[in-house]
Amino acid sequence: MEEKAVTMQEMTMEEAIDWLKEYMQSTGKKQAVVAQELGISGGGLSSFLSGSYKTPHTIIPKVQNLKEINQGKRTVLTDPPFVETSVSRTVEAAIKYSHLRGKISVVYGDAGIGKTQAFKHYLAANELAIGVTISPTYASITGVNELLAEQLGVRERVARKITREIALKLKGSGRVIVIDEAQHLTVRALNHIRCLADEAEVGVCFIGNEEVYSKLKGSGKADFAQLFSRLGMRAPVGVNTITREDVEKVFQAAGLQKEALDILYQICHTNYGLRGAVNVFTNTANVFQGDINAGTIARMMRQLNIGR
Repeated sequence: MEEKAVTMQEMTMEEAIDWLKEYMQSTGKKQAVVAQELGISGGGLSSFLSGSYKTPHTIIPKVQNLKEINQGKRTVLTDPPFVETSVSRTVEAAIKYSHLRGKISVVYGDAGIGKTQAFKHYLAANELAIGVTISPTYASITGVNELLAEQLGVRERVARKITREIALKLKGSGRVIVIDEAQHLTVRALNHIRCLADEAEVGVCFIGNEEVYSKLKGSGKADFAQLFSRLGMRAPVGVNTITREDVEKVFQAAGLQKEALDILYQICHTNYGLRGAVNVFTNTANVFQGDINAGTIARMMRQLNIGR
């Protein structure tokens, strides 16, 4: 009975107006957008903000609800911050090798184990690193040139001139090209990047799944010899690379008990990888309002159809 008595007190009209003005200023949202969020017309919101709306009591609860929703969004737990793991060390070591030696390296293996997070971390810490992420749309030579040209500020539009300008900007720059999701690249695009790196005398690190290494290795034919012979370092990684210490470091801020960490560690060694463990953790934290233990994690796993 007492809990019901401490529900949030309804805003006054003045408080609702003040909050809406602050909300629009802090988010940069226009009145029309906020009116849509409230489910009222733009004219109705204008009248309310000016204090001339005839039935403000019908809008105040909507404003209060919008405020509560936005406060809730701010308190939702997000993914744990980046921490160094055995996988991230391997990824960054390969990138550094390419950066310092001007050679080609490849990191390949299972999805969801932290390769992309390590890629982003290296880029954030090293201004001389150029990072591009490949999707099927950018798998060709043209796509690669577009991504690199954007990073380097190349304005050319003719294909050969774009390649030449990219090489000139990279030559003597001390930079390294890091390519994530590299398995999407065609073999022709891989060879193009190899030629570009040779001409510009910079290193390249490819990051992806097993397919990218298979493409680099080829079938032993002469067509692939130039590409594979340039491969200075290869670093396979997988879910089995993730250690118990890695899991403890990733989730250390949550202060989890051993039993909870055991389950998250087990998830890491499935096809879901570290990404799956993080998803279970954040969903558990949000659904069970921060009550994260072996029991709530197991319940969340059942909801997500992970494990048995």
